[in-house]
Amino acid sequence: MNGNDKKTFSLQNAQQAIAAIIRRLSSENVVLGEAQQRITSSDILSIIPQPSFDESTRDGFVIHKIDSSTLRGNRYKVIDEIPAGKPSGITLAPGTACRIMTGGCVPKGGTRVVPYELCFEQNGVVIVDGSSFQANTFIRKTGSEIAEGQILVPGGVVLQAGHLALLASCGVPTVTVVARPVVGYACTGSELISGADVLENGQKVSSNSFLLAGLVTSVGGRSLNNDIIRDNEQDLEDFFASIKADDLDAMITTGGMGPGKYDLVERAFVEAGGEVIFNAISMRPGKSFLFGTLGKTLFFGLPGPPHAVSTLLNELVGPALLAMQGRKGSWPKSVQAHLQHQVKIKRNDVLRLKDGVLSLEEGRCLVRFAGSFEIGNCFILLPPGKAQYDEGELIEVHLTLNLHDR
Repeated sequence: MNGNDKKTFSLQNAQQAIAAIIRRLSSENVVLGEAQQRITSSDILSIIPQPSFDESTRDGFVIHKIDSSTLRGNRYKVIDEIPAGKPSGITLAPGTACRIMTGGCVPKGGTRVVPYELCFEQNGVVIVDGSSFQANTFIRKTGSEIAEGQILVPGGVVLQAGHLALLASCGVPTVTVVARPVVGYACTGSELISGADVLENGQKVSSNSFLLAGLVTSVGGRSLNNDIIRDNEQDLEDFFASIKADDLDAMITTGGMGPGKYDLVERAFVEAGGEVIFNAISMRPGKSFLFGTLGKTLFFGLPGPPHAVSTLLNELVGPALLAMQGRKGSWPKSVQAHLQHQVKIKRNDVLRLKDGVLSLEEGRCLVRFAGSFEIGNCFILLPPGKAQYDEGELIEVHLTLNLHDR
């Protein structure tokens, strides 16, 4: 493929092409304390039922209930006390009771807990009015909430703190998760520097480095920063040669993707043996986008403008890295929202994505363009062929990954 050849895909076709190549990474076992934000490799089952014993749900007396129609049935001799955490080795016989606290272990023979307010104790005997018995026994039976062997977390789920608490309570010490993808990234451009301590005329801080590092971390990857690559053939050749040597699951670059004299990324990629799947998308921003493979490494060549980079990271690159980890439904979640203002499009020849702010008011999803220094929580999709959208009109938006994954 020469520099003038273009394989232009729609956003949807680009997602499908990437999905067709992705293969899930291998699995590994990690302890619960290291599992947050990792993606489950398979269903995780309960080892210990919940509750793991017959548990009192009230403070009161646990009794072996006998026929309440007899006088003796209303009087129970108190033989022990059971606070929470104390194993109970006794067996209640008819006419006996134990004082018990919320969370206490109901002993064998215990048929119900009578809350304190429904009885009174006198000289070691609890007296209960037979008419006060309720349908509720105030005993939570073993496994009534979670049975042993029940699925707690299915495969393909991003583990959150709540998941870990649930797993710990059910006796799960370790979990099987998909390995984290190793992702290299680099920003191309002779004008770029890593910091602004000494910024000469014509130089720019490589802000894309922060976008790439943040994206890789947020989707569970391990990043290897290749820093900044100058716009010359030798540096790019050396860079792509290093990809072959390194054990990378994916590589991301920014810049060098246009038609200009110094836009050399695609040429260097192909000369290094890279296979181009597509090298343009019919959308803005992000039109100049290359996806291909170099050996087993997936390669994403992004344009340089940060707005385009953040859009493509959300729509294609981030979801691809999640899919490599077996994430279910990794591609951006689409919702419908009402525009809060009129929108006019000067050029409506391709799909356009705009940073948006999505909100919920009085049961309606509303969306507006994000302000100049405002961080959006969605992308507004403006399909080709339409020049104006009215206030209140329903329109499609894609959630950003930080919302989509939670």
